[in-house]
Amino acid sequence: MGHMIRAIIAKENVIQNISDHWAYGEKIVLPQGYGMSFLNDSLFDDIEELFDIADTHKYPQFNYLSDSVISFLLQESKDAQIIYIETDYFGGYGTQTGVLFENGSIAIEPMQGNGVINYLLRQIGVYKEHNKDEFTSLQLYRFRRMD
Repeated sequence: MGHMIRAIIAKENVIQNISDHWAYGEKIVLPQGYGMSFLNDSLFDDIEELFDIADTHKYPQFNYLSDSVISFLLQESKDAQIIYIETDYFGGYGTQTGVLFENGSIAIEPMQGNGVINYLLRQIGVYKEHNKDEFTSLQLYRFRRMD
């Protein structure tokens, strides 16, 4: 079974704000007071159009973390912590990447490898429930694709 998502994860009120101001910023409620919004093609296109920044491909380990998306996440994180993640797994093999934005800057530079998402989730206060990791505690396993 595969896992392929591009998502913004933050406290529920931060995701609500994105959902309220961006037509394609859907709010998904997660446990522990967090929320998620997929960086679907429509939201990505809207961000690219509004920010209109030539992409330098600064972080090649990501497929969709363009300079426009970075500017968007810097703006949205002015008074918050926001994680942006990408996963691409099939049959147990693949990659996960993530970055933490906080107070309008990149707080933890982009990372790639096993455990990255759990590490970043811990940084924003997600706690492990009994016999679970942070990813499982937020029930992110329910979202294998963005459709």
